[in-house]
Amino acid sequence: MTQTYKSNEIELLDKTVILTFSDLFRVEKKAADTLKIFFSESSYPTLGINLECFDDPKLNSINLINNFLRDNLNINNEIIRNNDIFKFNYEVKTDNERLMIWKILHHLKPRSFRLLRFSLTWPDNLEAEKIVNPILAKIPSIIDEVKFSSSKTLHDSLASLKYNLNNAKYVDKKLWSIFKFKLPQKWTLEFKEEESFAKVYMNSSKSFQLLIEYFSVKFNNPIEDSDKTVEKLLEEITKEVLISDAKLKKTENNNYLFYFLASEKDSEANKGIIQNKIWYRIKVLEKKILIVSAIFEFSSRYALENSLYVEKLDQIIQASKILD
Repeated sequence: MTQTYKSNEIELLDKTVILTFSDLFRVEKKAADTLKIFFSESSYPTLGINLECFDDPKLNSINLINNFLRDNLNINNEIIRNNDIFKFNYEVKTDNERLMIWKILHHLKPRSFRLLRFSLTWPDNLEAEKIVNPILAKIPSIIDEVKFSSSKTLHDSLASLKYNLNNAKYVDKKLWSIFKFKLPQKWTLEFKEEESFAKVYMNSSKSFQLLIEYFSVKFNNPIEDSDKTVEKLLEEITKEVLISDAKLKKTENNNYLFYFLASEKDSEANKGIIQNKIWYRIKVLEKKILIVSAIFEFSSRYALENSLYVEKLDQIIQASKILD
């Protein structure tokens, strides 16, 4: 459901940027980072606005910033700079359509950026041009009223986290001589060989952690149908858990990966619903099944922060192995 605002001032991403609009415009907030602006009762034409926070230590010169705004294309339009704010616009034409793009980049030193994009599309004909030209004349005044937060916001910090996770250096780890995986170098592993569990801390405050456990199931007779045996085992493991988005993958040599979201009520702390992402890495041998489980609790109240860690953990566990 979209939200319609009557106020002149509209914020995106928790006041990372504030925009001001005339009461004559209809503003709909489609998401925390996206607006749609309507200039009349009609839904045409529509001005789209999107805000992106990102972290890029390599974008460290005026020349590189200029190339970034131009998408490394040969566009000669002038980039207007006012201290740490860069403004740029250009038009794209196709056979029957025109697109106008405005970009406002705020550089929050040393390496945080906010990119605010405006876009307006219309048919390339005289009738549409008569409607759009007055609107095009109004947009510069909207852009002039844009206000970026002068301090780092949560979304800037999440952009830094995303960059660090995407550019992490890895080290090889092995647990119980049977589970091999890679971890980002800055994460901390707590593990004792004689114990059946290990903990991975993903930040310095240890507020995000992954619990890894190892166990095995033995059979008196050789396992004849590994698929059915694994499915039955997983049904037993999850029978008292509310799960969603469950997926089971099989790879070569009777290796399996089963993962899902688990939800449960936190009756002790009265915090509502606790969510965990759980993975089971499984290997079927002749008379034994080896199982390594990994559990990540959604510790942050911000969904994006949880999802950034889940995405990285997915990559790590998908690439992990139970050794023969």
